[in-house]
Amino acid sequence: MVIVNDSPDDNSYQAFASSITDPRIHYYVNDENRGVNYSRNRALDTVSKDSDWVIFLDDDDYLAPDALETLHELINKRTDCSWFVTNRAYADGTLVTKYPELETWYSYIKDVLILKRCKGDVTHCIKTSLLTNIRYSKYIKQAEEWLFYYQIALREKIFYHNHNSTLTDGYDKVSGLNFRKRTISEQFETLLSFIREGRELHLLQHPTFVVYLFMRLVRLYIK
Repeated sequence: MVIVNDSPDDNSYQAFASSITDPRIHYYVNDENRGVNYSRNRALDTVSKDSDWVIFLDDDDYLAPDALETLHELINKRTDCSWFVTNRAYADGTLVTKYPELETWYSYIKDVLILKRCKGDVTHCIKTSLLTNIRYSKYIKQAEEWLFYYQIALREKIFYHNHNSTLTDGYDKVSGLNFRKRTISEQFETLLSFIREGRELHLLQHPTFVVYLFMRLVRLYIK
């Protein structure tokens, strides 16, 4: 287990490191608040080489009591799969995840990004070997996780299993967000950052990458 603390000035965590007695738990503190993308990348950089699967958990979420057991059974049952997604939900069972069909395969690029058949955050369980050279955006501090998953989706499909694995209290049920809405100018700057990063990662050669960015650009001006 890798824990990354992105709130170095929060004194409530001072005694946490000394309370860890299991050598399999690794705890790191960022030198300053750097955002979830940096923190997840740092965790990926320190994942043990003998680790087979990766699950991400934000600080405002928690795993359901049977989440790991369910994923373990799923991994053993679906040996043909390297990327599972399950539900994210509120504590009362209300789903954040909205997938049209249960227990089936999806294309992240087509069904999530382009056609938007699949909506809402999910719990990802990904084979570690897929992530050797893939990281979250280094130019965007928060959110915009799609770039990370897009790179995986160029090689793998996702298998959706209907189970409430991650429970959250961190989203406002009306807006679906836990941070302010960005301005058009800020969103445009984000798109420019993705063009820059896409060029560095050689993603601009993939038509679906360009199509998705164009869709984002159009949506800025037709909302």
